Amino acid sequence: MNCWHCGTELIWGGDHDLEDMTDEYDMVTNLSCPNCGAYVEVYRPVQREQKSEVKEPAYSPDAPWLDDAIDRVDPKKLES
Repeated sequence: MNCWHCGTELIWGGDHDLEDMTDEYDMVTNLSCPNCGAYVEVYRPVQREQKSEVKEPAYSPDAPWLDDAIDRVDPKKLES
């Protein structure tokens, strides 16, 4: 990551656990610029589990009207 002010690559100073301090962030990383002395803290948001339903993909996601037509085709007729 480069310094916002002078463009020099920042030096990693360390990571600190924030789990007991806030519900929004679980870690903060501090970085500093060796050129201009700028100091940067980057806060990582807590990753919350999201429940998502697994859905079967459509045969043709760009043309859903084809799904009905595909389901109506008799596979035995296609073999001949």
